Amino acid sequence: MSLFWERCSICGRHRLVKECWLHPERNVCPYCCITCPERNDCPNPVWLPQLRIRVTRREARKEAEKALEELLAKLSG
Repeated sequence: MSLFWERCSICGRHRLVKECWLHPERNVCPYCCITCPERNDCPNPVWLPQLRIRVTRREARKEAEKALEELLAKLSG
């Protein structure tokens, strides 16, 4: 898999693109890969490693918010 600054086949912007797993004739940017309606059926989204980093950050933030709520409940109660 190669990375190229080319025109995205979906949105038409010049960005870093990769070849789509489901549609090899298309080059997609990360934004179009994320918003793809077929993403649930895709066995290997091309931008998956970058997406996993964001998911772990969101999960860490949720855990931090939960811990903060527990502390606030202990202080008020």
